[in-house]
Amino acid sequence: MREFARILAFFISIYYYLVIIRIIVQWIRLPGTEQTGGPFIDLLGKLVDPFLGFFKRLIPLKARRIDFSPLFALIALSIVQRILQRYAITGNLTLGYALALILQSLWWSAGAYAIGFLGVLLAIRLYLCYNRNPQSIQYIAMLDGWLSGMYDFILKKIFRGKETSTRKIVTTALISVIACFVIISIIINVLTNLLSSLKF
Repeated sequence: MREFARILAFFISIYYYLVIIRIIVQWIRLPGTEQTGGPFIDLLGKLVDPFLGFFKRLIPLKARRIDFSPLFALIALSIVQRILQRYAITGNLTLGYALALILQSLWWSAGAYAIGFLGVLLAIRLYLCYNRNPQSIQYIAMLDGWLSGMYDFILKKIFRGKETSTRKIVTTALISVIACFVIISIIINVLTNLLSSLKF
């Protein structure tokens, strides 16, 4: 069984990279492949598209025309591969370890990056608050469009709807995001250690 798990983990790792290639091909149209895509691309689509389509139906997560379901497809493959590798190496696998791995993978592969990306956008917006110039107006408008939901939440929950400067709102939002990242990371670490220690 351990050898079978090792072989299966190997094939899943190959499939993982095929999925990545397929995602890149869908994002970037390769020269000369607009019509048929070529035999390799066609074969790749037949191998990968049903799997990606399953996650697209299962997790219809989109934001501003960006489909995030392939991210969860990759996370799922990574989790299964790591579980199989664990069993192939140790010959032992507990439900607690599997749950800990799933929780940790979801956080560091999706949650942490999402919060980190939000923090980067807020940091850029805060920089533009102190360095406003005619050239930065379009970037400010673009960032404000993306972050408007965050602004509204901070204004409503923290400032109770009182009139507040954009600079203060952005600063508070950035501090809140950093605090949220630290707190969630600590909680995830505690939970994964607790789950990993379970004997079943």
